Amino acid sequence: MRSVALAVFVAVLTACGPGQEETPAQELDTRPAPLITPVEDQISVHMPSPAGSPLPYGEYIPPGYNTSTETYPVVIHLNGIGELGVAQNPTALYEVVTRNGALRNIRNSTTWKTYYGQKKALIFVPQGLDNYSPTEIRPFVQYIVANYRVDPKRVYLTGLSMGGWGAWRYATLYGNELAALATIASNIGAPGDTLTKMKDVPVWAASSYGDRWGEQSWVLPVTKNYNYWAFPPLVQSTQTTTYLFSKTTQTWTSQPGVTSTGSSIVRYVLYPGTAHMGWSETYGLQGFWDWMFAQQRP
Repeated sequence: MRSVALAVFVAVLTACGPGQEETPAQELDTRPAPLITPVEDQISVHMPSPAGSPLPYGEYIPPGYNTSTETYPVVIHLNGIGELGVAQNPTALYEVVTRNGALRNIRNSTTWKTYYGQKKALIFVPQGLDNYSPTEIRPFVQYIVANYRVDPKRVYLTGLSMGGWGAWRYATLYGNELAALATIASNIGAPGDTLTKMKDVPVWAASSYGDRWGEQSWVLPVTKNYNYWAFPPLVQSTQTTTYLFSKTTQTWTSQPGVTSTGSSIVRYVLYPGTAHMGWSETYGLQGFWDWMFAQQRP
C-alpha cells in the first residue's frame, strides 16, 4: 500500500556558482543561507525552472525540519540509464524518482519512512538529462546546499549503474566535500588515475561477481592513495562476500555476507552470479544506511 502522498512543489529560487567540470568550485560549506520551506514527511517532486532547480528532482524532508534551526545530513541519489530524460509532468517525475533507493523505500514502507525521519535525512533524487555528468550534477548539488539546511560535513552521494559512474566522476572532482560515497554496479570503468579527492572518504561499492569490472576499476584508484596498487583477488562464490580495505595496514581482508560495521575506508560487497544488479539488495539493507549516516567529514 502506498504510504506517501504525492506533493508537488515547484522551487522558485536559483542556484549560483560554476558548473563546468574544469572550474574550481566554491566550497559547499560557504554557500548562502537556506531559502526554501519544503513539505515535510512525504515525497515531493519539483519540476525544473529558469529561476529554480537546474534539474527535476524528488525529495524527502524529515518531520520537524521547518521548525528547526539545525543542519541536516543529505543523501543525493543518482539513478540508472532507465531514469534519464525529462519527465513531462509531476506524476511522471514521481514515478521516475521513486524507482530505486531511499525514495523507493519511503514510497513502499511506513517503517522505512520512520527510519529516515529518525535519521533526520534530507534525500534528493535528480532526474539526469544525459549521463549524470559533473557538469549537470554540480549545479544541482550547489542548488540543494544553497536552499536547504544541509550539514556540509554530512553530504552523501550514491548511484547505481550509470548513476554509479556519474557518482564516481563527481567524486573525482569534489570527493573531498563528501562524507561518504556508495556506488553499485557502475557501468563504465575508471581511467586509472589516483583519485586524490577521495583520500580518507569512506567508500561502499557493490556488484555481482560477473559485473565487477566497473566498480573494481574505480576502487583501485582510491586505494592508490594509500600506496596499494593492486586489487585483491576476488573469489567466485555462491554466497555474498565483503572485502574490506584498511588504510592503516594497507591490506584487504574478507568476510562472508554483508559487513556494514567497522572502520575500513573501503568496503566492496561482492554478490554471487553475473547479473547487472545489487542496488535493491544494498538499498534495502538497514545496515547500509546505518553505515552511511555514521560517516562524517572531519
